[in-house]
Amino acid sequence: MDQLETCLAPLTARHRAALGWFVDHAGEDHRWPKPLAGEEGETLLASKAKGIYKPSWSKYALSVRQSLSGQYPDREPFARDDGTWSFSYFQENEDPSARDNEFTNRGLLECWRDKVPVGVFRQTSERPNARYRILGVALVAGWDAGYFFLEGFDANGISRGRGPTAEMENFAAKEELAALVVGAFEPSGTIDARERVVAQIVRRRGQPAFRAALLKAYDGRCAISGCDAMEALEAGHISPYRGPDTNQVTNGILLRADLHTLFDLGMITIDATAMRILVGPTLASTAYGALANAPLRLPRDPSLRPSRAALDAHRAWAGL
Repeated sequence: MDQLETCLAPLTARHRAALGWFVDHAGEDHRWPKPLAGEEGETLLASKAKGIYKPSWSKYALSVRQSLSGQYPDREPFARDDGTWSFSYFQENEDPSARDNEFTNRGLLECWRDKVPVGVFRQTSERPNARYRILGVALVAGWDAGYFFLEGFDANGISRGRGPTAEMENFAAKEELAALVVGAFEPSGTIDARERVVAQIVRRRGQPAFRAALLKAYDGRCAISGCDAMEALEAGHISPYRGPDTNQVTNGILLRADLHTLFDLGMITIDATAMRILVGPTLASTAYGALANAPLRLPRDPSLRPSRAALDAHRAWAGL
């Protein structure tokens, strides 16, 4: 968790005042935000030319805006019961590989690196009476495939901060909508349902040859828990699966099903230097908290041990 006050403290008075406008007006509908008057002159809060506004007086982006007629595939904000929220905002430039060509994107990357908040607002009605909903301020939690994942602060100035939570929740919400089933329960259909469940388990365990290689390398035990129930063990990829070339034992780790899920969600990761387990803050007070700083069970053959570079990349993505 991150405190807004702590994130704002290193910024200039001009920058804090500009972000303060978004904090003060969070949850409100407004016309286009007017510039703020100050000792440095007028401070614009957004740009009509670009959805990402990076002022000339700062290396950081100041705000992001979603337009109703925008060309980019931004997604709906995700509001949580605790008052925090997340928003998947597409970069400037439709080509993710060209991200760093745009100074606006680079400004958001600087915000990500230094934990500098940005103001966020969305257009709710078109011209001539255009209106905008002010979401507040958010931290850049991460970036992937063209999307900046933003983690919003609640009314008490708390954000879930950097890491993959916003990204994972966005994908989960999409899948949950797709999985909604309408209609009466039909007992005769349960065999089809069981078949689907078994198929999902088989896919989740991983490709047979890859899983078999990991079972052998890890002596049939989960690398984190030591569980030896083969039916519960899955072949996890450290770097995401991108074809057969990623099915290398050094890019894999044998994990119990629940730990595999948490690893894929970035809630558990590995310190590659000490080869010890790191547990995210949302799990610290659960039974999984006992795993924190425990040693990772490694293959006896050094050539089969997990890639440090892949583990470092996973840890960076997880924000731990």
